[in-house]
Amino acid sequence: MMPHSLGAVSGAIAAGFGCVRARQAFQVYSYQRGLKFTKMTRLAPHKLPVNLKEHLYLGEGFEWTQLHTQRLLDARETDVQRFVKASPTELKLAATGEKMRKWAQAKTDSLLARVLERALDVGGTANPFATGVDLGGNPVLHGVGVQNEKPVVLRQGSRSGHLLVMGTTRVGKTRLLELLCSQDIHAGHVVIVIDPKGDAELMLRMHAEARRAGRLDQFYMFHLGYPEISARYNGIGNFARITEVAGRATNALPSSGNSAAFKEFSWRFTNIVAQAQVALGRIPTYETLLKDVTGIDPLFMDYAGMTFRKLAIDHPQRFGSYQDRLVELERAIVAKKAPVPRSLQDRSPDQVAMYLLIKEARLDDKVLVGLAAAFSYERSFYEKIIASLGPFLEKLTSGAVGKLISPDYFDPNDKRPIFDWMTVFRQGGIVYAGLDALSDSVVSSAVGNSMLSDLVSTGGKLYKTGLDPHGDGKLQLPTVCCHFDEVNEIAGPEFVPMVNKLGGSGFRITAYTQSMFDIEAKVGDKAKAGQILDNFNHLCMLRVRSKATASLLTDQVPQVNVTVLTPVSGVSDTAAQGNGVDFTSQNNDIANKSKAPLIEPSDVLSLPQGQAFALLEGNRCHKIRIPLADSKDDPFIPASLKAVAEDMKRRYRTSETWAAETDWLSTQPLGAGAGGLIDTDLASAFDDDMPGYAMAGATSSAVAGNVMGPHL
Repeated sequence: MMPHSLGAVSGAIAAGFGCVRARQAFQVYSYQRGLKFTKMTRLAPHKLPVNLKEHLYLGEGFEWTQLHTQRLLDARETDVQRFVKASPTELKLAATGEKMRKWAQAKTDSLLARVLERALDVGGTANPFATGVDLGGNPVLHGVGVQNEKPVVLRQGSRSGHLLVMGTTRVGKTRLLELLCSQDIHAGHVVIVIDPKGDAELMLRMHAEARRAGRLDQFYMFHLGYPEISARYNGIGNFARITEVAGRATNALPSSGNSAAFKEFSWRFTNIVAQAQVALGRIPTYETLLKDVTGIDPLFMDYAGMTFRKLAIDHPQRFGSYQDRLVELERAIVAKKAPVPRSLQDRSPDQVAMYLLIKEARLDDKVLVGLAAAFSYERSFYEKIIASLGPFLEKLTSGAVGKLISPDYFDPNDKRPIFDWMTVFRQGGIVYAGLDALSDSVVSSAVGNSMLSDLVSTGGKLYKTGLDPHGDGKLQLPTVCCHFDEVNEIAGPEFVPMVNKLGGSGFRITAYTQSMFDIEAKVGDKAKAGQILDNFNHLCMLRVRSKATASLLTDQVPQVNVTVLTPVSGVSDTAAQGNGVDFTSQNNDIANKSKAPLIEPSDVLSLPQGQAFALLEGNRCHKIRIPLADSKDDPFIPASLKAVAEDMKRRYRTSETWAAETDWLSTQPLGAGAGGLIDTDLASAFDDDMPGYAMAGATSSAVAGNVMGPHL
């Protein structure tokens, strides 16, 4: 018999060893359960386990190493499938757990039900009653490292290198966008989300997080599908160079084959019209472009009249009596004593007289010469040249959507605010732009393209002067977090400088798309598509459907050594030797090392929903699991879109005072006003002739804010 004291010590030691072995057994059991069942996490966006000022949280995961490649290779062996596939008993237990969960959720007033619901969540996938969620794909991909899960983050300082998110339809791209933009809202950054689909859940999430963060007054909702509650935006009214107006207005026109020539003609006439409008103190909009491009005669007369008035002031000896000469020419035309070109036979005498006066004066004003040339074309010929531009502009200006993207700055009955990017940056704003591409892809693409062009132009101003010029030469740059869903729908030539250069202006771009072919099809050039892709330093890839797209990630990871066991069995007959040994046998396992890719393209193609591989900060490979937003008992989530509409209408300011209440900083010498494009004296003088238009020199605070604001 063992003494009691020694027995107690031995029992304690044995119990300790038993606990260690039990812990090891539980780890093995938990690991095997993780290979069979996919874990899903719901997380409130305002309760993330990271410091949002320093890190961007991407989800739960682990760094993928050679160990995980080895485990994945081992899990594919035929003789281990019983450890990878769920048994009938495990499936029955999971089904029982699902029934208990549904019962507990139905009995919300029962203490037992609440305790049971919490108990079912204990232990994660190691809980035998945990309900397995079938997310498709291969759960082994995350199971090989699920025991080492921790928050996967991207340093905020590294985000200026931009992040590309790729994944096919319905695998979680938009939900990841919700997670990332919610963090940017709570971090206090300027947030711009352009969503071609117009996802209602994303819009409601942004509204809720802006409200939760106390930034609802900085929230702008622009949605082509809900014009009655949408803010208004003029995509061509803000520019650094006047030629940008024509570029944005005609970028969406077809440019292949014979269409290229018509696009160039359309650009030329649009550029002339835009320069004339700005010189007259008018803000270009799609509606005014349509009116003046398709009927150029009034604009020609307005600009010519202003030009000759200026010449009469600057050169009174030569042009002081230009009005008398106009009267003489008009009388000669009426009396048929002056030669009139055949193409102008159907024009009014005063218009023809102005044209002849311009020819006599031989002016070197390029805008006036261009207007005169367009005016002199036969109407039928001119209409053929702009045949593609007119219908396109009509699409953009028709119906309620036309009032959104061609806003009337002086309509006192329209209380919807008008925003521009510089105002958003100065206010630290949050913008959701839903383009409703499913209803009209042409309008959606054109508006999205103009938004990106406008952002590039405004980013260029920020790079040179910051938010506001400072005498000490220091630049104040905002942190602008841009999220572009379905980026291939809106990407154009301007997207290359956006991802290439705007990082220096404080921009952090996160682009979401389905495959590399989408970008290539949009820009029409494989080299340009490669140029765009190469400007993203970070890559997050959910499940995709083509090996070529998956190779964009797998080609960047190294090859590693993996061990392959080869069983060898043999037997030899030695009975004839007469030494008493009839036979010998041997069984060996030969370990061979070979090279294998860290990740195969087939691994990316078999990812479950909501899971991804990510290459971050210099090709550090991570496997991540994206949590879903938890909206349960969240008082900030609006009950419906109708509730959002009512809230937006309550916050809208009247158009008489909204410009004065906004931080326009109109005195800063930025935009068109700085370049001398708007002659305020002449524009004010012209106000008497054209009372229907607002001049840049108007004294009303609302007028000054509306006209000069978008050029800042």
